[in-house]
Amino acid sequence: MFLSRRQFLKVSVGTVAAAAVADKVLALTALQPVIEVGNPLGDYPDRSWERVYHDQYRYDSSFTWVCSPNDTHACRVRAFVRNGVVMRVEQNYDHQTYEDLYGNRGTFAHNPRMCLKGFTFHRRVYGPYRLKGPLMRKGWKQWMDDGSPELTPETKRKYKFDSRFLDDMLRVSWDTAFTYAAKAMIIIATRYSGEAGARRLREQGYAPEMIEMMKGAGTRCFKHRAGMPVLGIIGKMGNTRMNGGINALLDSWIRKVSPDQAQGGRYWSNYTWHGDQNPSQPFWSGVQGSDIDLSDMRFSKLNTSWGKNFVENKMPEAHWKLECIERGARVVVITPEYNPTAYRADYWMPLRPQSDGALFMGAMKIIIDENMHDVDFLKQFTDAPILIRTDTLQYLDPRDVVPDYKFPDFSKSYSGRIQALKPQDVERLGGMMVWDLNKKQAVPLHREQVGWHYMNSG
Repeated sequence: MFLSRRQFLKVSVGTVAAAAVADKVLALTALQPVIEVGNPLGDYPDRSWERVYHDQYRYDSSFTWVCSPNDTHACRVRAFVRNGVVMRVEQNYDHQTYEDLYGNRGTFAHNPRMCLKGFTFHRRVYGPYRLKGPLMRKGWKQWMDDGSPELTPETKRKYKFDSRFLDDMLRVSWDTAFTYAAKAMIIIATRYSGEAGARRLREQGYAPEMIEMMKGAGTRCFKHRAGMPVLGIIGKMGNTRMNGGINALLDSWIRKVSPDQAQGGRYWSNYTWHGDQNPSQPFWSGVQGSDIDLSDMRFSKLNTSWGKNFVENKMPEAHWKLECIERGARVVVITPEYNPTAYRADYWMPLRPQSDGALFMGAMKIIIDENMHDVDFLKQFTDAPILIRTDTLQYLDPRDVVPDYKFPDFSKSYSGRIQALKPQDVERLGGMMVWDLNKKQAVPLHREQVGWHYMNSG
């Protein structure tokens, strides 16, 4: 049978169309009837998949712990464990149960107390990049293996002491790490002991006063700091034992001196030599940084943040500032940058870095000129009335102007009984003088004439 091309195309199109219609008809006949459900909550076909969501917060046990990675907040939080793994960390909301030795109890207002870093702390513990063992810098290990040669500019370059961030890190065993650390301590203590060690320190530009405090012991080169003051007993006592005990044994072995002549390392506190906290605070106020409780902000009417990004850098305490705003307080922020705390302030005072001292002195002058200061408080609890020498800018010592001046006996008073100050300590600390308006002359002032003791001194 002969078909033209046109006839062939017509027959083909008709056949395909018929097959398509037949396929759709057959598909419709295969459909199941619709199920009528009167109550969808009672007759839902399958809800087992919801168990995944119901069980995601299931836990086997929980425990509380204090989150103190490197701050002083010390938030007590609760961790939830499932199959031996901490699944999540939450706020414990129990600060209202805290009570000190004097019966003072916290309130519900202290809740919540935690930050986003604490919420995700367990992820860092289980993270793939966590430190799983000791690491040692390749260049430093080679320097030790080569006999620890003197660190000249050439050797520093050779062993990458001046480019440590470019060096490789080697995985070592704990025994190797402790062995090399002990060898390094022996090398440092030996190298800086005696007159040879003092000569090296002079060549390196250290001040004579610092070299004198070495007392010939190379172990005095070790600078120890026991972490933040309130981070726990291990951080303080462990490092203190290392500093004053093991280093003293090392000095006794190197210099062959008796135990009473052995010297330990130098202990640098946070507020003085180390400078991690505000160094000037204890120098002028006599206390560290714990002179107020941050919960006082909740009752303040004027809240000033001077150089402090409270929202980002004090996250567990930031709710106090937010609550004082809710209670109608005015917030002033004095910072060079427009930070998240300044965003929430009523007044933001931008200023150039290192110029806030001038602003502070200007504010003090206005307070004094307009007689807004508390004179009795300044006299009793600050160094405002103390006379200053114009030549040395130091306190005027009674021994400088009063012939044969002797300090009082503090052995049975607060300084000797509580602070354990000996007469030589009092002599070293010196005294002060103030101007007596009644006598119209300068009179001595000793360390215990503070508060009402000052007012009762005449």
